[in-house]
Amino acid sequence: MKNKGQISIIVLLVSAVMLTLGMSMSKQESVQIKINTNDELLKKAFDAAESGINYYLGTGATNYSSPDSNSFADINTTKISEGSDTIDFGEFVPAGNSESYWLVNHFDNGELGTNYYTGASVDVCSNNYSGNVKVDYYYKIGSSFKLRRYMVDKKSDCFTINKIGNPVLLAVTPLGDVGGKFYIKSVIGSTFASQGFDLSSEGRAGGTEAGANFQASKKLTIRQRYLVPGFLISGLMADGSVSNK
Repeated sequence: MKNKGQISIIVLLVSAVMLTLGMSMSKQESVQIKINTNDELLKKAFDAAESGINYYLGTGATNYSSPDSNSFADINTTKISEGSDTIDFGEFVPAGNSESYWLVNHFDNGELGTNYYTGASVDVCSNNYSGNVKVDYYYKIGSSFKLRRYMVDKKSDCFTINKIGNPVLLAVTPLGDVGGKFYIKSVIGSTFASQGFDLSSEGRAGGTEAGANFQASKKLTIRQRYLVPGFLISGLMADGSVSNK
């Protein structure tokens, strides 16, 4: 009887251990399934955010829905530096490369507008660069685009470029052994036009478009700066005037 009792206790202990292991494995499997589901939803949310950006760039619409209506995206745009007295992209400019700053607005279709910078001058500044700088100043007189080129030995934080005609664009090129970060400042009372726009798309998955409880979301942001037209780029090789004909 004593041996039978010991066997029964051993059987109970083994059963308890097996039950505990089984529950643990079941819990781990449930957690893994949940992780896999979350990963899949995050991927769908990312894909929706990415598709939302492409959808906006193609149509201008700010709300995107996937073909299966299981994921969505809301798109928002913010103009870069519009109405600001300083334009600072915070980007390092390697020696020999250029950073461009628009001094005129753009229409919605991306073409140059007619609202020109009104200040008498612009300060070109850098807190971490000392050396030679080339500044290409594009301006417009009547229907003609022109170019004035400046070569400056930058010894202080800022130097001044005086306005000529209707200002269009400044292109700043460091010529030293290394580059630096640059920014421009307006005179008091004047502000700059938009330099482009930041495009933010938040993708959502795991819910319905009208529902409030989405299980996953991902946000993507890209910067779309206005491009320099080819006829202005050609002016980098010219000395005095540029034609857009």
